[in-house]
Amino acid sequence: MTKHYFLFTYSISPTGDTDIAAKAADKVRKSIANIQTPDWNKLSTVETTFAGQVTLTAETACEKREEARNIIDRELRSAIDLCKARCEVQAHISVLVDGLGPRMDIII
Repeated sequence: MTKHYFLFTYSISPTGDTDIAAKAADKVRKSIANIQTPDWNKLSTVETTFAGQVTLTAETACEKREEARNIIDRELRSAIDLCKARCEVQAHISVLVDGLGPRMDIII
């Protein structure tokens, strides 16, 4: 088990031009901003960015990348699901994890 520093930024977009989708996107942004995960800190100066540490149990760098990606994906999907907004929004996330190579992109 190792801890790795990470940085991720995200963008939440409505999937349509309706008021319902726009309101859902706003609700999801607020939900994500309120994520309270140990070792995760939302940057106060960059409104859609988190930094912190993630604990990984995988052995190889490739497996660790996938594990980190899955942890962040799962956390943001939970925020979207909490708002019942799966059909109204799309999330684009870019993740960097210290020592694990290039940026990873996630689309939810």
